[in-house]
Amino acid sequence: MDNFKRFMTFSRSERIAIITMVSMIVIILITKYLIIANPPKRTYYLHDLDSIIERRNAVMDSIRIADSIEKAKALAKNNEIPRYARNDKKKHAETKETAKRRNDHGPRSDSIGRGCLDKFDTTATRTIIDLNTADTTLLKQLPGIGGAYAKWIVNYREKLGGYCETEQLLEVYRMDTARYYAIKDYVTIDSTFIPNKLNINSDAFKIMLKHPYLEYDDVKKIVNHREQKGLITSWNQLERIVGDGINPKLKYYIDYQ
Repeated sequence: MDNFKRFMTFSRSERIAIITMVSMIVIILITKYLIIANPPKRTYYLHDLDSIIERRNAVMDSIRIADSIEKAKALAKNNEIPRYARNDKKKHAETKETAKRRNDHGPRSDSIGRGCLDKFDTTATRTIIDLNTADTTLLKQLPGIGGAYAKWIVNYREKLGGYCETEQLLEVYRMDTARYYAIKDYVTIDSTFIPNKLNINSDAFKIMLKHPYLEYDDVKKIVNHREQKGLITSWNQLERIVGDGINPKLKYYIDYQ
Protein backbone atom coordinates (compact mmCIF):
# COMPACT_ATOMS: atom_id res chain seq x y z
CA MET A 1 0.00 0.00 0.00
CA ASP A 2 2.80 2.40 0.84
CA ASN A 3 4.37 1.73 -2.53
CA PHE A 4 1.09 2.51 -4.29
CA LYS A 5 0.71 5.80 -2.40
CA ARG A 6 4.22 6.80 -3.33
CA PHE A 7 3.47 5.92 -6.99
CA MET A 8 0.32 8.09 -7.04
CA THR A 9 2.00 10.97 -5.29
CA PHE A 10 3.19 13.69 -7.73
CA SER A 11 5.55 16.51 -7.16
CA ARG A 12 4.39 20.10 -7.70
CA SER A 13 6.03 20.39 -11.17
CA GLU A 14 4.50 17.07 -12.27
CA ARG A 15 1.06 18.20 -11.21
CA ILE A 16 1.43 21.44 -13.22
CA ALA A 17 2.52 19.48 -16.30
CA ILE A 18 -0.41 17.09 -16.03
CA ILE A 19 -2.89 19.93 -15.60
CA THR A 20 -1.46 21.78 -18.60
CA MET A 21 -1.64 18.71 -20.84
CA VAL A 22 -5.22 17.93 -19.78
CA SER A 23 -6.23 21.54 -20.40
CA MET A 24 -4.79 21.47 -23.94
CA ILE A 25 -6.62 18.24 -24.71
CA VAL A 26 -9.90 19.73 -23.48
CA ILE A 27 -9.36 22.90 -25.55
CA ILE A 28 -8.65 20.87 -28.68
CA LEU A 29 -11.76 18.73 -28.22
CA ILE A 30 -13.95 21.79 -27.66
CA THR A 31 -12.53 23.55 -30.71
CA LYS A 32 -13.07 20.50 -32.89
CA TYR A 33 -16.65 20.22 -31.70
CA LEU A 34 -17.35 23.90 -32.45
CA ILE A 35 -15.91 23.64 -35.98
CA ILE A 36 -17.96 20.53 -36.76
CA ALA A 37 -21.10 22.01 -35.33
CA ASN A 38 -20.69 25.37 -37.13
CA PRO A 39 -18.90 24.84 -40.48
CA PRO A 40 -17.83 27.97 -42.40
CA LYS A 41 -20.31 29.19 -44.99
CA ARG A 42 -17.60 29.65 -47.67
CA THR A 43 -16.43 26.56 -49.52
CA TYR A 44 -12.71 26.47 -50.40
CA TYR A 45 -11.48 24.82 -53.59
CA LEU A 46 -7.76 25.24 -53.26
CA HIS A 47 -7.25 21.62 -54.24
CA ASP A 48 -10.45 21.07 -56.16
CA LEU A 49 -9.72 20.19 -59.82
CA ASP A 50 -13.22 21.12 -60.95
CA SER A 51 -12.85 24.60 -59.50
CA ILE A 52 -9.48 25.09 -61.25
CA ILE A 53 -10.99 24.07 -64.58
CA GLU A 54 -13.93 26.43 -64.06
CA ARG A 55 -11.63 29.36 -63.32
CA ARG A 56 -9.50 28.55 -66.40
CA ASN A 57 -12.58 28.42 -68.65
CA ALA A 58 -13.78 31.75 -67.26
CA VAL A 59 -10.42 33.38 -68.05
CA MET A 60 -10.40 31.93 -71.59
CA ASP A 61 -13.93 33.20 -72.19
CA SER A 62 -12.86 36.68 -71.10
CA ILE A 63 -9.89 36.59 -73.50
CA ARG A 64 -12.09 35.46 -76.41
CA ILE A 65 -14.63 38.18 -75.71
CA ALA A 66 -11.91 40.85 -75.59
CA ASP A 67 -10.39 39.55 -78.82
CA SER A 68 -13.79 39.61 -80.56
CA ILE A 69 -14.33 43.20 -79.48
CA GLU A 70 -10.94 44.27 -80.85
CA LYS A 71 -11.59 42.51 -84.18
CA ALA A 72 -14.99 44.15 -84.45
CA LYS A 73 -13.44 47.57 -83.85
CA ALA A 74 -10.74 46.95 -86.46
CA LEU A 75 -13.32 45.76 -89.02
CA ALA A 76 -15.49 48.78 -88.41
CA LYS A 77 -12.48 51.07 -88.84
CA ASN A 78 -11.50 49.41 -92.12
CA ASN A 79 -15.03 49.73 -93.45
CA GLU A 80 -15.09 53.48 -92.89
CA ILE A 81 -15.11 55.47 -96.10
CA PRO A 82 -11.91 57.52 -96.45
CA ARG A 83 -12.31 61.25 -96.32
CA TYR A 84 -10.94 61.75 -99.85
CA ALA A 85 -13.47 59.20 -101.16
CA ARG A 86 -16.38 61.05 -99.53
CA ASN A 87 -15.26 64.48 -100.70
CA ASP A 88 -14.01 63.68 -104.18
CA LYS A 89 -15.27 60.37 -105.54
CA LYS A 90 -14.99 61.53 -109.12
CA LYS A 91 -11.28 62.31 -108.71
CA HIS A 92 -10.48 58.75 -107.60
CA ALA A 93 -12.80 56.91 -109.98
CA GLU A 94 -11.08 54.72 -112.55
CA THR A 95 -11.35 56.14 -116.07
CA LYS A 96 -11.67 54.01 -119.19
CA GLU A 97 -8.17 55.00 -120.22
CA THR A 98 -6.74 53.88 -116.87
CA ALA A 99 -8.62 50.58 -117.05
CA LYS A 100 -7.36 49.90 -120.58
CA ARG A 101 -3.77 50.67 -119.57
CA ARG A 102 -4.05 48.38 -116.55
CA ASN A 103 -5.49 45.52 -118.63
CA ASP A 104 -2.68 45.84 -121.16
CA HIS A 105 -0.18 44.84 -118.51
CA GLY A 106 -1.23 41.19 -118.71
CA PRO A 107 -2.28 38.74 -115.99
CA ARG A 108 -1.11 39.33 -112.47
CA SER A 109 -1.89 38.03 -109.03
CA ASP A 110 -3.77 40.01 -106.42
CA SER A 111 -0.96 39.11 -104.00
CA ILE A 112 1.31 41.50 -105.90
CA GLY A 113 -0.78 44.41 -104.71
CA ARG A 114 -3.40 46.45 -106.50
CA GLY A 115 -2.31 49.85 -107.68
CA CYS A 116 1.39 49.00 -107.90
CA LEU A 117 1.45 49.08 -111.70
CA ASP A 118 -0.45 52.37 -111.91
CA LYS A 119 1.84 53.96 -109.34
CA PHE A 120 4.92 52.88 -111.27
CA ASP A 121 3.63 53.97 -114.69
CA THR A 122 2.90 57.61 -113.84
CA THR A 123 3.85 59.07 -117.21
CA ALA A 124 2.91 58.42 -120.81
CA THR A 125 6.44 57.14 -121.42
CA ARG A 126 7.22 54.10 -119.28
CA THR A 127 10.36 54.02 -117.21
CA ILE A 128 12.29 50.99 -118.40
CA ILE A 129 14.89 49.36 -116.15
CA ASP A 130 17.95 47.58 -117.49
CA LEU A 131 18.19 44.25 -115.66
CA ASN A 132 21.98 44.17 -115.88
CA THR A 133 22.71 47.62 -114.50
CA ALA A 134 19.91 48.25 -112.01
CA ASP A 135 20.72 48.07 -108.32
CA THR A 136 18.32 46.91 -105.62
CA THR A 137 17.03 50.44 -105.00
CA LEU A 138 15.95 50.82 -108.63
CA LEU A 139 14.54 47.29 -108.82
CA LYS A 140 12.31 47.97 -105.83
CA GLN A 141 10.44 50.50 -107.96
CA LEU A 142 9.08 47.63 -110.05
CA PRO A 143 5.51 46.57 -109.21
CA GLY A 144 5.43 43.75 -106.69
CA ILE A 145 9.20 43.80 -106.11
CA GLY A 146 10.29 44.50 -102.56
CA GLY A 147 13.69 44.42 -100.93
CA ALA A 148 13.90 40.62 -100.83
CA TYR A 149 12.99 40.11 -104.50
CA ALA A 150 15.35 42.89 -105.58
CA LYS A 151 18.19 41.19 -103.72
CA TRP A 152 17.35 37.78 -105.25
CA ILE A 153 17.31 39.28 -108.75
CA VAL A 154 20.75 40.84 -108.26
CA ASN A 155 22.19 37.69 -106.67
CA TYR A 156 20.99 35.50 -109.53
CA ARG A 157 22.36 38.01 -112.04
CA GLU A 158 25.80 37.65 -110.45
CA LYS A 159 25.62 33.86 -110.54
CA LEU A 160 24.60 33.84 -114.20
CA GLY A 161 27.06 36.44 -115.34
CA GLY A 162 24.22 38.72 -116.41
CA TYR A 163 20.75 38.36 -117.89
CA CYS A 164 20.51 37.59 -121.61
CA GLU A 165 16.72 37.14 -121.72
CA THR A 166 14.07 38.78 -119.56
CA GLU A 167 12.42 35.35 -119.19
CA GLN A 168 15.38 34.34 -117.01
CA LEU A 169 13.66 36.26 -114.22
CA LEU A 170 11.37 33.24 -113.90
CA GLU A 171 14.42 31.33 -112.63
CA VAL A 172 14.88 33.75 -109.73
CA TYR A 173 14.08 32.33 -106.31
CA ARG A 174 10.30 32.47 -105.60
CA MET A 175 9.53 34.36 -108.81
CA ASP A 176 6.11 33.26 -110.08
CA THR A 177 4.47 33.80 -113.47
CA ALA A 178 2.03 36.44 -112.23
CA ARG A 179 4.80 38.54 -110.70
CA TYR A 180 6.91 38.19 -113.84
CA TYR A 181 4.07 39.37 -116.11
CA ALA A 182 3.57 42.35 -113.82
CA ILE A 183 7.13 43.59 -114.40
CA LYS A 184 8.12 42.27 -117.84
CA ASP A 185 7.00 45.43 -119.64
CA TYR A 186 9.21 47.53 -117.36
CA VAL A 187 12.49 45.67 -117.77
CA THR A 188 14.86 45.34 -120.68
CA ILE A 189 18.30 44.06 -121.67
CA ASP A 190 20.70 46.22 -123.63
CA SER A 191 21.29 44.67 -127.05
CA THR A 192 25.01 45.39 -126.72
CA PHE A 193 25.33 43.61 -123.38
CA ILE A 194 27.95 40.84 -123.25
CA PRO A 195 27.64 38.51 -120.22
CA ASN A 196 30.51 37.16 -118.17
CA LYS A 197 31.49 33.89 -119.79
CA LEU A 198 33.04 30.61 -118.76
CA ASN A 199 36.10 29.45 -120.64
CA ILE A 200 34.98 25.91 -121.29
CA ASN A 201 38.52 24.75 -122.09
CA SER A 202 40.46 26.27 -119.20
CA ASP A 203 38.25 27.18 -116.23
CA ALA A 204 38.64 24.98 -113.17
CA PHE A 205 36.03 22.41 -112.14
CA LYS A 206 34.87 24.47 -109.13
CA ILE A 207 34.44 27.64 -111.17
CA MET A 208 32.22 25.98 -113.78
CA LEU A 209 30.22 24.19 -111.09
CA LYS A 210 29.11 27.56 -109.63
CA HIS A 211 27.14 28.41 -112.77
CA PRO A 212 23.37 27.80 -112.37
CA TYR A 213 23.12 26.00 -115.71
CA LEU A 214 25.78 23.37 -115.01
CA GLU A 215 25.34 20.34 -112.77
CA TYR A 216 28.09 18.23 -111.24
CA ASP A 217 27.77 15.49 -113.89
CA ASP A 218 27.83 18.09 -116.68
CA VAL A 219 31.09 19.62 -115.45
CA LYS A 220 32.59 16.17 -114.96
CA LYS A 221 31.85 15.25 -118.59
CA ILE A 222 33.36 18.49 -119.83
CA VAL A 223 36.57 18.16 -117.82
CA ASN A 224 37.00 14.48 -118.75
CA HIS A 225 36.53 15.29 -122.43
CA ARG A 226 39.06 18.10 -122.57
CA GLU A 227 41.63 16.05 -120.63
CA GLN A 228 41.21 12.90 -122.71
CA LYS A 229 40.11 14.13 -126.17
CA GLY A 230 41.13 17.75 -126.40
CA LEU A 231 39.46 21.15 -126.67
CA ILE A 232 35.79 21.86 -127.15
CA THR A 233 35.27 24.18 -130.10
CA SER A 234 31.53 24.65 -130.61
CA TRP A 235 28.12 24.57 -129.02
CA ASN A 236 27.08 21.52 -131.04
CA GLN A 237 30.08 19.62 -129.70
CA LEU A 238 29.29 20.68 -126.15
CA GLU A 239 25.70 19.47 -126.58
CA ARG A 240 26.96 16.03 -127.64
CA ILE A 241 29.35 15.86 -124.67
CA VAL A 242 26.85 16.88 -122.00
CA GLY A 243 23.77 15.25 -123.52
CA ASP A 244 20.11 16.14 -123.84
CA GLY A 245 19.95 17.59 -120.34
CA ILE A 246 22.02 20.63 -121.25
CA ASN A 247 20.31 24.00 -120.74
CA PRO A 248 20.08 25.78 -124.11
CA LYS A 249 20.59 29.16 -122.43
CA LEU A 250 24.08 28.05 -121.41
CA LYS A 251 25.27 28.95 -124.92
CA TYR A 252 25.18 32.64 -123.94
CA TYR A 253 27.82 32.04 -121.26
CA ILE A 254 30.41 29.86 -123.01
CA ASP A 255 33.72 30.98 -124.45
CA TYR A 256 35.71 28.49 -126.52
CA GLN A 257 38.94 30.44 -126.72
